[in-house]
Amino acid sequence: MKTFMALTFVGVSTTLMFSDALADQYLFDIASKEPYKKAYQAMFTFPDWVRSGQGTSSPVEEVLIGGDTYTLGQMCKPHDCADNQFIVVFSPDKTKAWGLLATRSADDRSFNTQVLGEPDSAIRDFLDKTLADNNPED
Repeated sequence: MKTFMALTFVGVSTTLMFSDALADQYLFDIASKEPYKKAYQAMFTFPDWVRSGQGTSSPVEEVLIGGDTYTLGQMCKPHDCADNQFIVVFSPDKTKAWGLLATRSADDRSFNTQVLGEPDSAIRDFLDKTLADNNPED
């Protein structure tokens, strides 16, 4: 019984010690320090085919959104287009871009999507519609 009580005390003390160690830290403190830094930065990395723009793609096309002409580009992961797609819309003056990265969820029934570039609702609706049109069986 004494051993159990001693181990319980050590466990509780250790937990409190670790809790106190993190109590005065904030995300901006730990995001730039190891071991957190690597995990934090990994959230913001994109697959090579997206980052380099070197996936399988079709020719870009001009599309009308809200009466303005935008440039639409679509790309997918080589040899895995059904599960990994990227759609980009460039502004009429080509100085801004918005994107939608879609990767198949683990259940194979839907896509996990990541919106890039803070599109307005018209651009976001267009990105969503383009993804849906590209995947009519989903």
